[in-house]
Amino acid sequence: MEPTTVEERKPPPLAIRIVGRVLTEAVARVPGAWRVVRGPMRRYFERLAAGWDERVQAGGEQHLAPVVDAVERLDLSPRRILDVGTGTGAAALWLARRFEQADVLGVDVAAEMIERARAKAAGRVRFEVAEVHAAVADGPFDLVVHLNCPVLFDDVAAALDEGGTVLVAATSGARTPFYTSHGALRRGFRRVGLDVVGEGRAGAGTWLAARRPGADPS
Repeated sequence: MEPTTVEERKPPPLAIRIVGRVLTEAVARVPGAWRVVRGPMRRYFERLAAGWDERVQAGGEQHLAPVVDAVERLDLSPRRILDVGTGTGAAALWLARRFEQADVLGVDVAAEMIERARAKAAGRVRFEVAEVHAAVADGPFDLVVHLNCPVLFDDVAAALDEGGTVLVAATSGARTPFYTSHGALRRGFRRVGLDVVGEGRAGAGTWLAARRPGADPS
């Protein structure tokens, strides 16, 4: 991954961070809120798709740092990976390189983002305009990753195989738009029967992981 500078990683405007945080926490507490949030969020990311990689340094060290840190700390050997809110595919492509035996599916509600991700795709990586509940048909998955996007707990639980892990990461911690607090994540995962198995920090980023009880996915 190419290094990024502090200037390049300046956080988005405060108003964007506040709105994103409110929307994401609302989805975490009231899953039905996603039906209201989905349209505006899709339109927001459709508008930003052009130039997204350059704007956020999507393949850069800082952007992916919490995902990399979590993967290195957790005992994972996934064969099927789902990357939720994949955007232009940076995390999905890194996961495919890290886990050479795994098939990777990246999904996003923004078609413009997926178009750019598909331009990079090869081999075991596939990108679709879809949500988690639709991706369940391609599962079950050993690893489900969310980077900087809301979490629909019931859908994630349905997508996970026994012993499967869900990882929720935020590039800039609580300063990330569409950040879900770890308290909300713990409550949501507990509600759907998943056990929190780790959390940590990497640079400015944070991550939390939970696992569905059952057989070891490795």
